[in-house]
Amino acid sequence: MVLAAAVCALATPAPVRADPANVPSLTISQLKITSSNGQFITLYNSTTQTLDMSKYQLEYFNSYDLSKATSSKLISLSGVVPPHGYFMVNDGVYTLCYKLSVDSVSLGLSSTAGLVEVVAFDQAAPGGAVSPVMQDYVGWSKTAAAGAQTLPSNTNAFLQRQPVDAANNPAVTLPGAGSWQSVQPDNGNACNLINSSTSSTVSTGLNQLLPSSEPAATILSATDTGSAAPTAVLPPADIGLMAPTITELLPNPDGTGNDATDEFIELYNPNSATFDLSGFGLQVGTTTLHSYTFPSGTTLPPHGFTAFYSKQTGLSLSNSGGQAKLLDPFASSIAATAVYGTAKDGQTWALADGKWYWTTKPTPGATNVINQPVATKKSAASKTKTSSKATSSKTPKTKTAASYSDNSDPASTPIHTRTLALVAILALLYGVYEYRADLANHFYQLRQHLKNRRADGA
Repeated sequence: MVLAAAVCALATPAPVRADPANVPSLTISQLKITSSNGQFITLYNSTTQTLDMSKYQLEYFNSYDLSKATSSKLISLSGVVPPHGYFMVNDGVYTLCYKLSVDSVSLGLSSTAGLVEVVAFDQAAPGGAVSPVMQDYVGWSKTAAAGAQTLPSNTNAFLQRQPVDAANNPAVTLPGAGSWQSVQPDNGNACNLINSSTSSTVSTGLNQLLPSSEPAATILSATDTGSAAPTAVLPPADIGLMAPTITELLPNPDGTGNDATDEFIELYNPNSATFDLSGFGLQVGTTTLHSYTFPSGTTLPPHGFTAFYSKQTGLSLSNSGGQAKLLDPFASSIAATAVYGTAKDGQTWALADGKWYWTTKPTPGATNVINQPVATKKSAASKTKTSSKATSSKTPKTKTAASYSDNSDPASTPIHTRTLALVAILALLYGVYEYRADLANHFYQLRQHLKNRRADGA
């Protein structure tokens, strides 16, 4: 996160709406204002209920003093945020930690001065009026203001609300309450933060998932043998760790490869500790989705690559375009590949330096090697794939040799002599026709000249 020096200072504006009587259900816990590397606003669900974000909006003003604001902007939200969960509204790239839902929208916050407030739209009864209720707000200004707090000169700093409660959640009991501090990412653990002024570790609450609470129930019969579905929880060993990443996948095995057994999806564990995949899942497809849940005891080694084959997961990757995602135990996507197009035989879709490439060197369980396919000259003949995939569930495909247009000049073709002669004759005839009057006059003068010479000679 990049934040220019001394661009943000917090102030306390007068809200334009009456404060709710109860504790805000949705509060602002983090804020990044400058546009370099993207802006973001992190919201915290202080309730024990899942919140429907479509019932909330962010309202942005271009001044922390609403009496001086000349414009405002409503930012609609979507998705859900679980109890005591975090929800990020961002327009850049951010390292995801548990548990953080993301809604990417265009923010356009000013680094000079501004105010953002969270508004809930409540409808008391069907057909009744919808009244906006402000949940929380934060204002900032580059210029000095009473009670303002200027950020230090740190290129990685952004803001986090303090104090926090015992569970590292923003302890906000009234809109706008609580102080703010500048923080920066911890290079040792991207899910932790460091205080910009004291260099002390600041816990965010983003690096852990809290188990769902069971709703109240009444048992009518002690002989009831029915069992409830298991509650999704994050494995304790994963608390504080970074999410694994999908690094490579093979949609179309080459030669005698069998799609039902030899396709694979590779995961990388960026942590120095073993990552427990119990309850996590893989999901493939873009329209029709298919999922696989890792059984208890499945792990990823520290800083290691692990390939999971189709014979284990039962997942089939499409040859004509698709995508793979890694899901956490709560069915939220925490890693995804870029959507790929047509998959060539034996080529894998691999991640390198933040981009996805087709490579002819599959490396399941190892560091990716990007060796892009070499283009071949255009050929009128097409070749049919002769090797079939035993017991493959896909229809054998007919491939046409790849082609390209080079930049060399085309070979010159000589013009036939007869063609040149014909063109010259036609040009001559056209000239005779065009200047026929002049030619007739010259011919008459020539005859008269010859006639006079004969007369003089006589």
